[in-house]
Amino acid sequence: MIIDAHTHIYNEKMYQDYTARLGSKDFKAIVMAWESVGNEQVLRFTETKGNLYFIGTVIMDKNIASQLKILEKWFKAGKMRGIKLYPGYKYFYPSDKIVYPIARLCQKYNKPLIFHFGDVFDEKGNAILKYSNPSHVDELAVKFPKCRIIISHFGFPYFLETANVVSKNKNVYTDISGTIDECGNAWDMNNLVRQYAADLKRAFAYFPEAKKKTMFGTDFFGVDTPLNQVRPYLKIAKSVFTKKEQESLFFKLANKLFFS
Repeated sequence: MIIDAHTHIYNEKMYQDYTARLGSKDFKAIVMAWESVGNEQVLRFTETKGNLYFIGTVIMDKNIASQLKILEKWFKAGKMRGIKLYPGYKYFYPSDKIVYPIARLCQKYNKPLIFHFGDVFDEKGNAILKYSNPSHVDELAVKFPKCRIIISHFGFPYFLETANVVSKNKNVYTDISGTIDECGNAWDMNNLVRQYAADLKRAFAYFPEAKKKTMFGTDFFGVDTPLNQVRPYLKIAKSVFTKKEQESLFFKLANKLFFS
């Protein structure tokens, strides 16, 4: 059993394509909503599958209190496994007070508060990277020590910052998703996989505790997008993590954070 801690599987075709690329039906996938694909749409689809699990989002420039009332109902009903926010795409820092009620809600239900960190996929050119540095989560983690916080994408390209924050704070975790995009040819893909593995090894050499707090993830967004890779993440996992460490990477940690 594999738990993919970070996907965007929004319809039947994406689900079938993901299954084919993974090469197995023995998986669970955590599915992240975002603004252009709303909570209700993602929730409706994930409820049609026994192995997909819904993560809601909050649109930060709209009424947050009213959104949280709906999200809390889904937490109470067991329909939602966490909340994801998108600093960089929206202009706020994780340490801003606007995030506090969201952190309190996740803390109340013992479910993760997930942040997009690092590079952005932004066709409109409106995102601002200064909001997307994972070092900014440190203050929130200190102020809400019982809130489970996840730094998505290992904060790419801020690997050392991510490993530092994860290692420092007991309540902060990360995943390896979203760094390996479609490259167009096997040579470039192999080079990218080798480089990512090397960067992870370097981060873990400095901050070994972070290795125990890292989950498997792909950020799969469909075969027609650059975020269409699955197998390279398996290759990276097996080259960076020992067999014993892979038990936590592939299943145990995500099971604890999302399902306990």
